[in-house]
Amino acid sequence: MGAKQVTRKITRIQLLVTLLVAFMAFGFGDARAAYSALVGGGISTLVTFYFARQVFSARIGASAAKIARAFLVGEVVKILLTVVLLSIALFWLDVSPLPLLLAYMAALMAYWLVLPFTFDASVRTL
Repeated sequence: MGAKQVTRKITRIQLLVTLLVAFMAFGFGDARAAYSALVGGGISTLVTFYFARQVFSARIGASAAKIARAFLVGEVVKILLTVVLLSIALFWLDVSPLPLLLAYMAALMAYWLVLPFTFDASVRTL
């Protein structure tokens, strides 16, 4: 599986986890918690998507310095974007902090838990 396909798969799984957490919150009869979960998981998915776009902005055959710069810029902006979006959500939107943060963390964990299973055996170096 190519890197772009892996990124698409991870983003879809993050969206699925976000919807699952929101559905569970709504199942408990709390629409505000479901909305909060959608916002939190959406933030996690959005910053993952941004990071992937930034990393893949370096063309195949680009110098190592250009690829490293794309990773660095992507990571720094991803962190700043996460802080800004979570701050906006917590301070300006009518959200419940706990469902927002739980959905954010669940979507983030989905990323890390799925990643090892998305690479082809031919790509592994160890």
